[in-house]
Amino acid sequence: MNEEMDCMLTPRRIAYLKYLLEQDGAVTNAQIAVHFSVDPSTSSKTIRMLVEAGLIDHTPYRRVHLSPRGRRCAEFLLRRHRLLSLAFSRLGVDPTDACEQASRCEAQIPREVVNTICAALGHPTTSVCGTITHDRGCCSTFGR
Repeated sequence: MNEEMDCMLTPRRIAYLKYLLEQDGAVTNAQIAVHFSVDPSTSSKTIRMLVEAGLIDHTPYRRVHLSPRGRRCAEFLLRRHRLLSLAFSRLGVDPTDACEQASRCEAQIPREVVNTICAALGHPTTSVCGTITHDRGCCSTFGR
C-alpha cells in the first residue's frame, strides 16, 4: 500500500490517527476508547486494522503509537482537516460548523486538491482548528 492510499481511510480511522498525532506520544487502548466513547473491544478492532496497514505500532496491553509512515499520514490528515475547515470558515461557515463539516467530507479529498486549496488560501499557518503544518510537496517552493 502506498502512502497516498494509506491516507485514504474511513472517517473513524482518520479520527484515530489524528488523535494519536495530537497526543504527541503513545496512548493506551483504554484512553482511545474513552476519547471516542466506544467499548475497548471496538477500539481494539480499529487499532488492529491500523496495525495491519502499517500505520501504528501496538503490542497488546501496551501503548499505541504511530509508525513513521503513520505519522506522515496523520500529519497530512490533520493538515487536510485544518485547511478544509479554514476554507469553509472563509466562505462564511461558522467556525465550529466548519470544523464539523470538514470532518464529514475530508476522507474524500485527495492530496493534490488539498495542495491546491492550500495554495489558493495563500499557504496559511493557522486555521479555526489550530496550527497548519505544511508538507514539502505543497509548500517547499513557498519558502517554508
